[in-house]
Amino acid sequence: MLRFLRRMNNPGWLPGAPRNGPVMDKDLLSRYNSPEGAADYLQKFERHWTERVNNWNEQRLLQRLLRSASITGLNGLALDLPCGYGRLYYILSNLGVSIVEGDWSFNLLGAARLFHAADRNSPSPAGYVRATAFNLPFRDRSFELVLSVRLCHHIREHQERVQYLREIMRVSRKWLLFTYFDTASIKNRTHDFRRRLNGKRSKWTLDSQEVREIARSAGFDVVQSIWMSRFFSGHRYVLLLRTDSASTSPAQRL
Repeated sequence: MLRFLRRMNNPGWLPGAPRNGPVMDKDLLSRYNSPEGAADYLQKFERHWTERVNNWNEQRLLQRLLRSASITGLNGLALDLPCGYGRLYYILSNLGVSIVEGDWSFNLLGAARLFHAADRNSPSPAGYVRATAFNLPFRDRSFELVLSVRLCHHIREHQERVQYLREIMRVSRKWLLFTYFDTASIKNRTHDFRRRLNGKRSKWTLDSQEVREIARSAGFDVVQSIWMSRFFSGHRYVLLLRTDSASTSPAQRL
């Protein structure tokens, strides 16, 4: 089992117990943290060619977003959460920033360590942290850049999706790149129409205007907000830049 990362040179690191807050669906968390859940996640890219295509398209899209903002000269750390086995790690490492890999699953963090150990062409992560996205164990504005992809649509309750956004915004000092499933997407509207017949649950979505308002209230501007696919995916990829540059005082830090 992986050991928690307890000390880092960056002053933004805060060890200790999680703060009080929402708790994600226990069944989902248990499945994700189990060896079976981790194995299923790892193998889906081998079993399904569509997953490999989606992964390739997603990586290209993320790289395009980061290039479009000309993100350079980052001093400090970046956070990749949830990191899974590390599939998006090299996108951040290409920016020349040290990266903390974070995930809820001990098993996937273990897989990430093996994945990075086998890759001798990339720098090793700054550390591995087991964390819930609702209670990140970091001080405010700890990271120059936060990457959080394909988590929001797994969060059942609307208030918890909002809390998740506020939390990843809290720990970002400058840049934030994340995804959510858009309520107004063609994919979601089609799903809502069909579920009247097939009885499936509704998607766990957010409204784009609400996301902008949350970002604005946290001191961010939306640099870009684009679709993975306008017709075949409801996922939006959002790049935020913090415009509230006032430093956080020690009294404000957790």
